[in-house]
Amino acid sequence: MALVKAKKNTTTPSEPGPAADPAANPSTGPHTGLTDADPAARRQAARALAQSPAPGAVPALAGRLVVEDDPGVREAILTALVRIGTGEAAAALLPLLDREDAGLRNAVLESVQQMPAAAAAPAVLPLLDHPDSDLRIFAVQLLGAMSHPERLGWLSGVVERDAHVNVCLAAAEALAETGDPAALPSLERLALRFPGDPMVGFSVDAARRRFQGG
Repeated sequence: MALVKAKKNTTTPSEPGPAADPAANPSTGPHTGLTDADPAARRQAARALAQSPAPGAVPALAGRLVVEDDPGVREAILTALVRIGTGEAAAALLPLLDREDAGLRNAVLESVQQMPAAAAAPAVLPLLDHPDSDLRIFAVQLLGAMSHPERLGWLSGVVERDAHVNVCLAAAEALAETGDPAALPSLERLALRFPGDPMVGFSVDAARRRFQGG
C-alpha cells in the first residue's frame, strides 16, 4: 500500500494579542488580591500595588488595613503605603490613629514618619485643631519627627495656643529635640501660661539648659 503523505497545515497561527492589564480589571487585579483568603496572596497584592500603584490603590490598601489580622500582610500594606508616599497615602492612614489597637496606631505613626515630609505634613496639620487632645499629641509627634522648614513654627504655635497642657508638653519636648534656640521664647511663654504646673517648668528648664549646652 502506498503511504499517504500528511498534509501540511497551511493555517497561519493567529498573532498573540496584547497582555491584559490586571489593574484595568478590578475583578482580577491586585485590588481583588487584597481580599484573598490566602495571606500570601494578600501580601503579594500589596507588594504589587507598591511597585505599580493602580487607580484606587491607596483607599484599597487603607481599607484592607482596617480589617487585616495577619501581621505579615499588615506590614506589607503599610510598606506599600509608605512607598507610594503621597499626601493621599498619609491622609488615608491618619484616621487609624483613632483606633483602639495600640499596635496599629504605633505602626501608623512610624509609617507616616517615613513618608516625605512635604507630602505628609499637609495631611497631618489639620489634626492640630482636632477636638481630641490625644490626636493633637499624635500630630505634634509626627510634625516633630519631620525634617521640614516649617516645623519650628508649627510646634511653637502649639505651645503658645493649645489649651491642653499635655499637648503643649509634647510640643515642648519636640521643640527641645530640635536643638534650635529660636524655640526658647515660645517655651518661656509656655511657662507663663501654666505657671503652677511643675512638668511645664521642668520641660522649659530642661530645654533652656539644652539650648545653652548645659
